[in-house]
Amino acid sequence: MFWNRYPFARILFPFLTGIIIALYFDLNFQLPFLALAFPALALFIIVVFFQKKLTYRMRWLTGFIFTLFFLLAGYQLTAMKNNKNNNFFFGPYLADENYVLARMNEPVQVREKVCKCVVEVISVRDSIRWTPALGKAILYIEKDSFSENLNYGDEIIFKGKLSEVAPPMNPGEYNYKNYLKYRSVEYNGYVKKNAWRLLSSCNGNILMDFAYKLRGKLLRILNDNGLQGDEYAVVSALLIGYTDNLDPELIKNYQGTGAVHILSVSGLHVGVIFVVLNFLLQFFDRNKYGRLPKAFLLLGFIWFYAVLTGMSPSVMRATAMFSLIIIGKAFRYPPNIYNTVAASAFVLLMADPYMITAVGFQLSYLAVLGIVAIYPHINKAWIPKYWLLRQLWSLIAVSISAQLITFPLCLYYFHQFPNYFLLTNIIAVPLSGLVIYLGIAVLVLSFLPWFSLLLAKALSFSLMLLNGSVSFIENLPYSVTRAIPLSFTELLLVYAVSIGLCIYILKRNHKVFIGVAAFALILLIPLTASNYNALSQKKIVVYNVNKHTVVDFIYGKSVWFLCDPAFIADTRKQDFHIMNNRCEHKIRHVTPVITGSEKDAYRSDCFFRNGNFIGFAGKKLALIDKATYNTRRLALDFLLISQNPDISMGEILQQYKPTLIIFDASNSVKNIKKWTAQCNLSRVSYYSTRTSGAWVYNLNEQ
Repeated sequence: MFWNRYPFARILFPFLTGIIIALYFDLNFQLPFLALAFPALALFIIVVFFQKKLTYRMRWLTGFIFTLFFLLAGYQLTAMKNNKNNNFFFGPYLADENYVLARMNEPVQVREKVCKCVVEVISVRDSIRWTPALGKAILYIEKDSFSENLNYGDEIIFKGKLSEVAPPMNPGEYNYKNYLKYRSVEYNGYVKKNAWRLLSSCNGNILMDFAYKLRGKLLRILNDNGLQGDEYAVVSALLIGYTDNLDPELIKNYQGTGAVHILSVSGLHVGVIFVVLNFLLQFFDRNKYGRLPKAFLLLGFIWFYAVLTGMSPSVMRATAMFSLIIIGKAFRYPPNIYNTVAASAFVLLMADPYMITAVGFQLSYLAVLGIVAIYPHINKAWIPKYWLLRQLWSLIAVSISAQLITFPLCLYYFHQFPNYFLLTNIIAVPLSGLVIYLGIAVLVLSFLPWFSLLLAKALSFSLMLLNGSVSFIENLPYSVTRAIPLSFTELLLVYAVSIGLCIYILKRNHKVFIGVAAFALILLIPLTASNYNALSQKKIVVYNVNKHTVVDFIYGKSVWFLCDPAFIADTRKQDFHIMNNRCEHKIRHVTPVITGSEKDAYRSDCFFRNGNFIGFAGKKLALIDKATYNTRRLALDFLLISQNPDISMGEILQQYKPTLIIFDASNSVKNIKKWTAQCNLSRVSYYSTRTSGAWVYNLNEQ
């Protein structure tokens, strides 16, 4: 039977289904014990007592119970991970006056004004007693010499308001709340420097404490050898998984060229560690009893490296796979690569079902499957005569194999495609390999200062070449196709078409080609419909961006972008808050309109601006960002108040007669409360983006 060769794949599919059901429906209840015990008991009885007596026609019964058990197990493990199902979760015990005892769960990130730290809550004290509690939270502690020196495992007591992480407040905005939820973090809070106290130190996991201290030491070695700036940031990310120093512009360059995977510790790094350790421990192979000790040492080293680098999904995937290979060799069991991939995914999801939500986990496994399934066929399509050409063709084949299976998911999440990904991988992958080996040499030989400094010079030069080549490729014309919207349905259809094409090219089966053509035609339906809708769209969107004025006037595939000078210069905030919404609306032309600029007149068929007065598709809007005075009262559709103007609501209503007043998030909470109270007294309609999220007005629906 086909499935008999891949037992873990048979387990993984129903297990994954159970996890996805729990995540998608977000049901806040766990299954009763009998729901899992009954199918497990039934499966045991059938296998032990009735397996040989079952007729061939009844074999489905075993498979059905088997599938049901692992589906329910996947659901149950995910439900148990949900904080809402934990009776000891600290959320219900919180109040402003409560004290919280918490332990540092990872090293502190020192920023300009605060120290960010993830803490594990131990207990909460109300006016009467301490209550044991569980859960994680993000603290932003006011920066001073004491908060900067907090370490992993330190226990602190603090008094500060913890609140639930806010959901996305703008259409299409990245869901940071879900990202944290799937890492068991649902609360955050700000703590002033005089509102916390250190109780004790070194109370964390001994292994994690050692790993974090070793990571700090390795980072100091790199710094002491003269590595600074972008070179230091990239080598820290490449070797140790430390990404805090990466510049946003540098990350954008790597993303635009399809080389962002280089900036994270991945299977390549684990493979290098495995090869080096396997070579150093080969003396165990001379002893017939040396297989198991060697396996234990290899497993210990590669899992410690995973801990040292932060246990990212790609590292965990590679570590789990190499672990299964090591165990298979130790017991002389020849591993099947597909079964190994499925087994590693099953083991990791057993430990943390939420790991399936990590983009790195999804892309990592898809890339491995693409390489395993497609690479051999592409590689043998052409066998060059010369060794160098064979290596180059092999690298190209690997890049194409991984890209074919991952590009739809990349479009779905990142809405862009690196057009020169082949060129990037041909240059950047060998250079990154050189950086890894030179970096390891610098760290290992640090006890020889003169030699490690010489190696560091070569490492710095290699990093300069790596960063320079990535920047050069990213700046080439048409290097990136951006703003590619893809819905979940379209994602599935693109996968059906791309996988079908691969099968057709390999098998030359005309029935497969007919299926591919059918899926391609089906894919055209939502693509055509969304493009048609985009041509006729007319919307006003006032975004919720703290301390900024940001408004989109969308007409067809064009947008007039009203914002303050500080926001137009901050591309990182633009990417986070507004770019996904524009991508979903298929925007192709953007015209910036800067508040307070000297060039204050804009005219087109549908958009008009004169000073702070705006006309758009028949609607009239005024922007009040400072005290203004008119000789007569003006009737308006909308009045946007921003940047905390020194003016009372009474003065505003004497000068303007709006249908709706909008307060954006550039205003302070105090001012918004004062103005909304005055609006309530005057019975004037208003909307606050700070409390209610972005204001979206669809002119086609009015």
